[in-house]
Amino acid sequence: MEDVTKSLNVTLSHTLADGHCFLHAVALHFNETQNTMQAYEFLMKAIETERKANKNQYTNFIDEDSGKLDLLVHKYLHDKIFDHAAGDLIPQITSNALQKPIHIDSERDGAIWKTIVQPKITREINKSPLLVHLKDYHYSALINEKKHPLVKLSRPDDWTIMPR
Repeated sequence: MEDVTKSLNVTLSHTLADGHCFLHAVALHFNETQNTMQAYEFLMKAIETERKANKNQYTNFIDEDSGKLDLLVHKYLHDKIFDHAAGDLIPQITSNALQKPIHIDSERDGAIWKTIVQPKITREINKSPLLVHLKDYHYSALINEKKHPLVKLSRPDDWTIMPR
């Protein structure tokens, strides 16, 4: 991984291993005027709002049962249970909620695999992606100190997500 961090000119920032390591990794990309806990709480609200606003987009990935999607996302957000289908959807829901691509560099079988999660709709072209690292079911942030912060939100409470 050291070769990757050097080639991308990023620093690996470790996150809390509490079932929400993905959210913590994304929260580290928020601007420095917001503390990580504010960003984390904002992400929780943004994911819930995005899921409610665009439920039909995600339900088919579960089993056509929107009630099950609601239950599984609730388990992820409130009980920190991530090892189910909705847990796998969280990067896509987050990307759509933030309207930013998320690049996931995974270490598996001695190699680095890149997964690019694109938002369905984005307001800007060429948005810098949020970079995260996944190893052994744990996410960390990959922070480019020169470009940090990548997400600037002045007032998270005012932010709303419109249905697509």
